[in-house]
Amino acid sequence: MASDRFDGFFQGATGDPPYDYQRRLASQPVQSHPIHIPTGVGKTAAAILAWQWRLKVDRDNTPRRLIYCLPMRVLVEQVQTRFRPLLRGESCAQ
Repeated sequence: MASDRFDGFFQGATGDPPYDYQRRLASQPVQSHPIHIPTGVGKTAAAILAWQWRLKVDRDNTPRRLIYCLPMRVLVEQVQTRFRPLLRGESCAQ
């Protein structure tokens, strides 16, 4: 089942199983829309890993680039430090 494979992909990357909203995001084509989720429950991981997953399963219909806007430089540096390993095929689990 595709969601089982995504669960393994997500857990391999982060060390944690995905929440239901993260699974749903990964099962949909990539598009621009807000995600209304409380702080600390994985919005960044949801967006980045859903995009990475879509590249794996539907490359022809997934954008090659993900644009992710953050309001502060410190957040940019945190996201870059945590998720850059994914682009090298490594885990980003902490």
